[in-house]
Amino acid sequence: MDKILQWSIALQSGDQETLKKLGAPDPKMLQQLFGGPDEPTLMKQAITVVVNPDSELEAKEIAFDNFEMLIENMDNANNIENIKLWSPIIDQLDASKPESLRVYAASIIGTAVQNNPNSQEAFIKYPGLQALIDIASDPATSSELLLKALFAIASFVRNYEAGYLKFDELDGWKIINLSRDSNHKVKLRILSLISSILSTGIDAKKEEHISKAHMTEFLASVLAKDGHAGCIDKVLNIISQLAELKYQFSASEIATFSQGLSNVEHMEELSTDDLHAAKKVIN
Repeated sequence: MDKILQWSIALQSGDQETLKKLGAPDPKMLQQLFGGPDEPTLMKQAITVVVNPDSELEAKEIAFDNFEMLIENMDNANNIENIKLWSPIIDQLDASKPESLRVYAASIIGTAVQNNPNSQEAFIKYPGLQALIDIASDPATSSELLLKALFAIASFVRNYEAGYLKFDELDGWKIINLSRDSNHKVKLRILSLISSILSTGIDAKKEEHISKAHMTEFLASVLAKDGHAGCIDKVLNIISQLAELKYQFSASEIATFSQGLSNVEHMEELSTDDLHAAKKVIN
């Protein structure tokens, strides 16, 4: 009760630092104290606003924002399927929709399926992955929308074999080739996607895709000339993943990684464990 009181005072005064420190109050507690509809009803109400052609854009954005906060709770994320809201959410990815709503839709998808097998299994039944791959493949896509689309794809694929197979079927691998001249934020998302792909294991077909997508060349280029600690650390982690999966590094890949590691091993902010694991690959 004391926390809710502090949160209410901070909200009224606009004290963002205190709001951030306290975090959002438990919605169930608020409902018990102040009454009102249950969370699935709130979710349906929010999407009703989003799809209503007479709603102002600002009202739709607020509704989507409230919806995303609700589905940070895994039970509510799973309720997206139970109350049949996946289709209207995915519809907001369409190029005809306002940019802000497309961003919210992609972010909501990523949040709902992240580390959530039930939502992954529900989402795969809809055409959302195709829409996300189209967004990520479109050179005209804004940076903000691209980042959210990549986040959603990586979250959907991670540790979910059926999701990876759908990604493969839809030629999602072409996204890896978009990373050559990307900024660091986009590169990090691409690297997270690669890590998600590897989370489902490796076989001959996946090794063929790795070769065709020039994935190891991309990893080596980050080591050789990127200079961004976050990207480099992620590459080291991926090299470790590949080694654990018994990926057969070619002599040229080992030589290229060796040169790249010599360029970055002096960086103190890198993960020591991943650096040592990557070094084992070239020895």
